[in-house]
Amino acid sequence: MKLYTVRPGETPASVARHFGVETGELLRLNQLRDPCRLTAGLALVLPEGEDAPQKILELSAVAELSTPAALWEELLPALSWVCPFCRRPRPEGLPGPTEAERRLLALAGEAGAAPLLTLANLDGEGHASAALAHSLLGAAPARQKLLDQVLQALEEGPYRGLHLHFCCLHPFDRENYNAFLRLAAPALHAGGWYLSTALAPKADDGERSLFSSAHDYAAHGQMADRVTLLACDWGTATGAPQPVSPLHRIREVLDYAAGKLPLGKLSLALSGQGRSWELPWRLGGRSTALSNAAAANLAVADGAEVKLDPLSRNSYFLCAGPGDRRRMVWFEDARGVAAKLRLAEDYGLAGLCFLGGSRPDRTALAYVRSRAAPRDIF
Repeated sequence: MKLYTVRPGETPASVARHFGVETGELLRLNQLRDPCRLTAGLALVLPEGEDAPQKILELSAVAELSTPAALWEELLPALSWVCPFCRRPRPEGLPGPTEAERRLLALAGEAGAAPLLTLANLDGEGHASAALAHSLLGAAPARQKLLDQVLQALEEGPYRGLHLHFCCLHPFDRENYNAFLRLAAPALHAGGWYLSTALAPKADDGERSLFSSAHDYAAHGQMADRVTLLACDWGTATGAPQPVSPLHRIREVLDYAAGKLPLGKLSLALSGQGRSWELPWRLGGRSTALSNAAAANLAVADGAEVKLDPLSRNSYFLCAGPGDRRRMVWFEDARGVAAKLRLAEDYGLAGLCFLGGSRPDRTALAYVRSRAAPRDIF
């Protein structure tokens, strides 16, 4: 597959005709809804073109259980492993699998994708909770209880290991989290299971952000078999308009990580999400999340020109908002995905991980699959 940037006046039919492909296939592949219109600057993935030599990379996904079955069936055969998001442990115990998780496990088994039991410190409203993490990790008996529950769940289910998606921990729980990793790693490996963790991005040891300060890169690199770098949350719900997943900032994180852990254990997250800010933005203003596909369709519907920021390799555009206001939208199209794929190859990373919420980015998946081959990690 290859990339093509739309020029003014082009339509899906004219692009498809020029490259000798079906218009419907072009629309499907790029998740576009309008069969008649495109907008200048939009990057399209084309189903033809020279194939680059395949690189052996792990492809994985952390995605919501609400993802439609049809998308799972499309995604799973490309994956080395999959993390159903997620079980929510509580001090009183670990809940069992839902029907949605059981269905996903069955699909994963049919597709050959290895499922990992996925735990996250989410509260009842789905927000990362530092208080909950402390109750689970803050004392030795609590850590042992959590591990015992994990081992029991692994024995009962078809899981190939554990993925810990713990974020926004108190800084004083850094060593408590490390202690749990030191406890869990040998127990999991003794049972033939795999340990995976997620790390929030940071570029120096002085990072004090609640999102990442309790994440000890060296400890995770020592204990975990794989680590997913969640390098896709610079443009936040409460922050100023900016790229969600800027390439130059990710490079800074990788340069820091290179001195802390083996980069061959690291998987780089691909976000399926962009953000929309109402202008003029003022401190305290909140942005709205939207999928990359929704952002592309919004640009087409508004007739907005999509521009590529050369530093971040993220795309952006201005469109109409409520009343006389305007909105700025930042998102990642296939050009950003291509840049991350090259980054993974340049740094010798283990692979890429799709973070697609309930709607995995089909366009990103199609492009990555054309350039990389999943490998059997077991």
